[in-house]
Amino acid sequence: MKIVEDREAWIHTHFILDSFYITEQERRQISINVEPELMQLGLQYGLKYNIAPSKHRAIVVLECIPFDPVKAVIKKLIDDVIEDFPVRLPEQRNVVTNITVSDPETERADVNVQAPVQ
Repeated sequence: MKIVEDREAWIHTHFILDSFYITEQERRQISINVEPELMQLGLQYGLKYNIAPSKHRAIVVLECIPFDPVKAVIKKLIDDVIEDFPVRLPEQRNVVTNITVSDPETERADVNVQAPVQ
């Protein structure tokens, strides 16, 4: 798994991943490894996790917008932790189109009808 994009959104920084979701165990592992480093960098804000509905991607949300050099360090920290996590894709669904409904009894009735003899 890896970060494919980072965005600033209002008062948060979103690190968008290449996976559909992150398991609870993986979230704990990210928090355990990254949050102490955030404190060392002077940030008192933690991480949250979300899913970008339109992109079907997991998001690690930093609850602040740090300066660019600090953001690069945090991005590297998260990337290092998640590099061995498996990428999970959204569940593929089959889409059915052009459905035709037929009734076997009406089909048989049409076949058995004979034209009147003149």
